[in-house]
Amino acid sequence: MRKLTAMIVASTLALSSASFAFAAETTATPATDAPAATHGKMMHHKGPHHMNPFAGLNLTEQQKTQMKEIMKDSGARPDRAAMKAQMDQMHTLVASDSFDEAKVKSQIDTITKAQSDRMLDRARAENKMYNLLTPEQKKQFNENYQKRAAKMEQMRDHKPGQEKPASAE
Repeated sequence: MRKLTAMIVASTLALSSASFAFAAETTATPATDAPAATHGKMMHHKGPHHMNPFAGLNLTEQQKTQMKEIMKDSGARPDRAAMKAQMDQMHTLVASDSFDEAKVKSQIDTITKAQSDRMLDRARAENKMYNLLTPEQKKQFNENYQKRAAKMEQMRDHKPGQEKPASAE
């Protein structure tokens, strides 16, 4: 159970930092499809906007400007140094000679509170951005969500050593 909790906390922190990183690029449009555009990105996600729920919606310049403002006003960017310090503290607790459950629980609470706050800020900002969309864009946004959810389900069901399902690519 402890391993599961630690794994969930670590993955949640990783995802939140990635989600705020892409949020700053919400309205950016890649200049080309050149490989340099994906430098530093995980290639299996197929491009720089793999996690941007507003990508591909043909936003107007006014919508892009408004979304940039929403993201700018949505709170401070995640403090990567603080997140690293929290994870380093968790590592120290896990790698100690004796296990102090109270300290670990306290550290988990600290990490999950910070993660929860970031997720709330993000959800609030995304709701404001969603409400800037036209009915057609909202429909496409929701269809894109369903496609991503189905793809994630396929990836989750994939067992190591098995061939990749054809539709997952």
